[in-house]
Amino acid sequence: MERNMSLIFFLWLNGCFLFEADALQANAKFKLIHRHSPELGDHPNSTLGPPTNSWERLRQLVHSDHVRSHTIQQTLGPPGRKISEQTSSKPNLVELSMRSAADLGAGQYFISMRIGTPPKKFLMLVDTGSVLTWIRCRNKCSDCSKEKESSNMRFYHPDESRTYRPISCSSSFCTYDLVPSNTIEVCPKPDAPCRYDVQYGDGTRVVGTMGNDTVTIRMRGNHKLKLQNITIGCSEEIISNMDQPLDGLLGLGVERQSFAVKALKQTEKTLSYCLVDYLSPSNVVSYLVFGGVDNQGHQLPNMQVTDLLLGHRSWSTHYHLNVSGISVDDKMLNIPSNVWLYDPSTRYGGVILDTGSSLTALAAPAYDKLIEVLLPWITKFKKVIYEGGVSDVPEHCFNSTGYKETMMPKLAIHFSNGAKFEPPVKNYVIGEDIKCLGFRRFDGLETSIIGNILQQNFLWEFDLLNEKLKFTPSTCV
Repeated sequence: MERNMSLIFFLWLNGCFLFEADALQANAKFKLIHRHSPELGDHPNSTLGPPTNSWERLRQLVHSDHVRSHTIQQTLGPPGRKISEQTSSKPNLVELSMRSAADLGAGQYFISMRIGTPPKKFLMLVDTGSVLTWIRCRNKCSDCSKEKESSNMRFYHPDESRTYRPISCSSSFCTYDLVPSNTIEVCPKPDAPCRYDVQYGDGTRVVGTMGNDTVTIRMRGNHKLKLQNITIGCSEEIISNMDQPLDGLLGLGVERQSFAVKALKQTEKTLSYCLVDYLSPSNVVSYLVFGGVDNQGHQLPNMQVTDLLLGHRSWSTHYHLNVSGISVDDKMLNIPSNVWLYDPSTRYGGVILDTGSSLTALAAPAYDKLIEVLLPWITKFKKVIYEGGVSDVPEHCFNSTGYKETMMPKLAIHFSNGAKFEPPVKNYVIGEDIKCLGFRRFDGLETSIIGNILQQNFLWEFDLLNEKLKFTPSTCV
């Protein structure tokens, strides 16, 4: 099974960027646009459509959380590798605009990117918990034109791309760098293709062959940024019980074939993002950025800094934070300290940041204590119970008639070095006419997950070389 990752990367791999004239000073962006965006209208089934009511909106937000968190807990384990320092040329800022996506059990956002030469457009689900980038693909098909006419789906045809280079099963890149994605046990002949067989937590399975190709990113001022030798999986077999409205998956994990590894190669070794409020209008966008966001003169006031626990320290391939506790109205909750410490021998404990989970999921001791403190603040409102069960929506919901955010206490997550994350009330009391406490409960001491709703309207910058996380409130625009 694919190892799920969060935003942890290694920067010492071979790879190169080719920039067209004047592209160095431009900004390339992957937008973070809401899933109901009208921009998706030209691609069948690529949007969920407007939610019919508040319950439906909440259900759409948290639908994949159970599957995703189960997979994360299963895959907390293999040790990572320390990020190496490299010399770099003039820092480049690569800003990638991303759209909020339907819940497919892998991630919550997607991008539009062009792959191959000539470049062709694909919608790629962004998964911070995966390392493999793959596309729905047909390689050397005998009647591709007929298939294109009979299907609404888009396919990647590597044999039609002048810059595609297959990866052989005898190469060290296949036998070492592509592990665990590479599943071929015996290489039948030196030039046989390197194959992968990956299964995700929702049961989706993709099978195909590996190769390298060029990715083209459109930038401001009609400039283009070309990334060469990006490892692409040609998924000729996709087995899934769910609709697959998107064309593929963009892996942002830690392994050598990760898209992020190549994207960070020519930057200042930092990655940042800012997630707009999920209730924002569909035309509000934000960005995933490779390179220092302050390179363009942006002022980042009141930035707080805390430690990043990368894989070689936490013995996990996930993106761990050094949390020390939670407070409500400046009063620390009595939560056992072992909740916040990751134990590699049991794979329990600790806290990770995950953009692919909607709600914030807490280990039982932390969840129970937090809910105990927050419940009295919402008992004055009429409790609402979803007929479909709490597995589809948050557990504690109420009618918001008469509700004001100023009625709720202030929540804060404290880090071991004294930094403090204080999300606005709307990040943990979520919804519209129906409000819910935006938390889920994990049994026992499973690793807690700070989800994307709690992260909204903050700029998060990851200094991977120095193992630091910076964050500050932001409008994200």
